[in-house]
Amino acid sequence: LFFFFNTADSIASIFSASNDLPNVRAYDVGDGVLDGYVRVGKPQEDIELFLRAAPANFRKGMEEAVAKTGRRVSCLVTDAFFWFCADMAAEMELPWVAFWTAGPAPLSAHLYTEHLRQTLGVCRGIEGREDETLHFIPGMSKVRIRDLPEGVVFGNLDSLFSRMLCDMGRALPRAAAVFLNSFEELDPTITADLKSKLNNFLNVGPFNLIATPPRASDESRCMSWLDGQGRASVAYISFESVTVPPRKEIVELADALEASQVPFIWSLKDHSRENLPEGFLKRTETRGMMVAWAPQEEILRHDAVGAFVTHCGWGS
Repeated sequence: LFFFFNTADSIASIFSASNDLPNVRAYDVGDGVLDGYVRVGKPQEDIELFLRAAPANFRKGMEEAVAKTGRRVSCLVTDAFFWFCADMAAEMELPWVAFWTAGPAPLSAHLYTEHLRQTLGVCRGIEGREDETLHFIPGMSKVRIRDLPEGVVFGNLDSLFSRMLCDMGRALPRAAAVFLNSFEELDPTITADLKSKLNNFLNVGPFNLIATPPRASDESRCMSWLDGQGRASVAYISFESVTVPPRKEIVELADALEASQVPFIWSLKDHSRENLPEGFLKRTETRGMMVAWAPQEEILRHDAVGAFVTHCGWGS
């Protein structure tokens, strides 16, 4: 029996089309947004709210699952971001198995964050040194400082997200196993180094080639709309649900789409649409689609799509 803990929205989207999982019980954990809370619109606000409440909410969820089923928890399998699960597993005397959804290079950067900061002397700043290479990190001899993820040695190092990733790097060596959505041959040097530092470091991907997911629903009718467009004529824009561009960038992208006259599908959450230029939706309604969610894999396979504008997430 598997207990699956997630927010109500995620559970609804994951399990809506799959009712044939009798050995999986889903339990709702709060998203950290209290009743009456008014969002201030800052980047990653939803993530911060969720993470601040997550440790207490996950403990409460596990207690509820155990009480309802009479089955004890025997192992914690979590997103690697949830570094606090290392402490939870230790307290409960359980193994912690962490899943890193991206590739080995950024994982290595987060594992080496403290070493990078000490070696580069981040307290003195890195201005003018952005093109120095990270020759002292295995597998990164051609990687420049500027190529590192934001929050490692530049950007707001005191942000909740930056501190979370640094804490994750400290916690992962305590995991009983770490698995990721990649394959060893992609980066053998970094993989060998991570194997030497982590317990049971396992490449189990890429997931999109392991199994073909069921065809996603297309309630917004993106596919039928694409069928009426010319070959390689459409721009598809998606930053997933986590990476939300600041208002200025959303405005600039909207202005570019309008000026270019390029047909487009833009997957943008409803609460972010208030950042669009006034009248944009009305002026582009005959040649563009604005949807809250899109069947991404099917869209990218369609002959009408000629450009993909994204944040370069590993899955995308």
